[in-house]
Amino acid sequence: MCDAKKENPFDVSPQISISEFYAGRSVFITGATGFLGKVLIEKLLRCCPDIKKIYVLVRPKRGSRAQERVDTLLQDIVFDNVKAEHPGCTKKIVTVSGDIVDDDLGLTNEIMQQLVQDVSVVFHSAATVRFDEPLRLAVRMNIAGVQRVLNLCHKLPLLVSLVHVSTAYANCCLDEEIKEQIYPTSILPQQMIDAAEWMTDDTFDAIQPKLLGKHPNTYTYTKSLGEILLRDGRGEIPTSIVRPAIVTASWKEPLPGWIDNYNTATGLIAGFGTGFLKTMIGNPKTQLSLTPVDMTVNMIISCGWFNAVCKPKEVNVFHNICDQKNSVTIEAFLSRMKQTLAQNPMQAMVRVPSGKVTESLLWNKVLRFVYHLLPAFCIDCFNKARGKRVFLYQRYQIIHKASSVLEFFTMNSWQFSTVNTGRLSKLLCKDDQSMFYFDKLDFDWDTYLLNYNLGVKQYVMKEDMADLSKAKTRQTRLALIENVMKGVLLLLILTFVARQMGVTNKLWKLVWELVF
Repeated sequence: MCDAKKENPFDVSPQISISEFYAGRSVFITGATGFLGKVLIEKLLRCCPDIKKIYVLVRPKRGSRAQERVDTLLQDIVFDNVKAEHPGCTKKIVTVSGDIVDDDLGLTNEIMQQLVQDVSVVFHSAATVRFDEPLRLAVRMNIAGVQRVLNLCHKLPLLVSLVHVSTAYANCCLDEEIKEQIYPTSILPQQMIDAAEWMTDDTFDAIQPKLLGKHPNTYTYTKSLGEILLRDGRGEIPTSIVRPAIVTASWKEPLPGWIDNYNTATGLIAGFGTGFLKTMIGNPKTQLSLTPVDMTVNMIISCGWFNAVCKPKEVNVFHNICDQKNSVTIEAFLSRMKQTLAQNPMQAMVRVPSGKVTESLLWNKVLRFVYHLLPAFCIDCFNKARGKRVFLYQRYQIIHKASSVLEFFTMNSWQFSTVNTGRLSKLLCKDDQSMFYFDKLDFDWDTYLLNYNLGVKQYVMKEDMADLSKAKTRQTRLALIENVMKGVLLLLILTFVARQMGVTNKLWKLVWELVF
């Protein structure tokens, strides 16, 4: 499969393609029902058609059994193409009921035996991605969860590859270029796991700021500790860590612009696109490190192949970042979205889309009051008088609280080394570079953001493109109303000033002459 005498795994000459490697193999996936997990399953089924089985760890949720959740997942539009190309392919998916926070992942002895006899590749992507997750729960999922997956891996005699999905922001507390390496922390992962078990909530909450240090939230902090635990506990298992930046809508596959959640940039598109969000904290020149989900999934699959074929002795880290020379700033992002929204407005629009980004906390508070809270208060009062539901003011308070956790990322930019990523790409044959693309230099932001906008409309907000003409009519009407209101407000201000100066009659005479 490769020249075993070569010490550097990137110097080998692989003799097997990615799809050939996965042929006849069974893989185990955590986080399968998440955004990333769906695309990973679809890609394996479509581009590795001879794969044997895909075991997916799924926890029962809100009264739905694990199998019911998988059945629902497979009805998603994202699987339509692969089901048409490979009828019956979904029969390869085996539902494993369990949870990464449970001992032994909650697996039964029967399913454990199946995994022991069958699985040779493990993809671990399950995690809590909430920035404001309580530290204790973040530790249970993002650190102890890694330990439980490792415990399983050590029981799999056929295992030749483990791929762990981390985040490019695991070391965002550094004031230097972030390299593709695992950085030390002030506390060992096991110490944190132990502390989460015996400390009281009050004590744990009290020491949280000191533990986090320069980390902005529990997510990045626990992901960094999870990497250390993985490195120290993997033993001889060939292991790779994939660090994507902000995972966003698909670039090409399985559908251009496909997205299924409101997280991060998607929330901005929906918020600004509906006119609901008018202002946010951020540096307009901050680079948005957006990574299309299909590029992330392609790297994950490629790393699974790399571990087994090249047999690296060390844990290799790969930054999954779009070409940083061709990155987009917040300012450019909003400008391009404004252009695409003008041509493809959202039917759920409540005000004409426009957005302001400011670095000033004080000015942002003023803008929030003027553009968010004051209109919301007036509308709520109007609805209350009509006996209708009052919710807008409270919803804005929730949005402001949620957006505050993003301020660290909208105010700062980072440089990420991608040396390993480039090396990995060069190892792939030309066909694999085309099929499992993740290091593209020809990325076109205009086309991508147009598809992203359309994806938010269709797949997240469930709007029908056939109703686009109605949305444009609504946009025109809202623009007219907004202009009239601005005019009325301006007149009121001028009238107030004129009264103070005693020239009211002269002002109205001037207005009359200008208008008529």
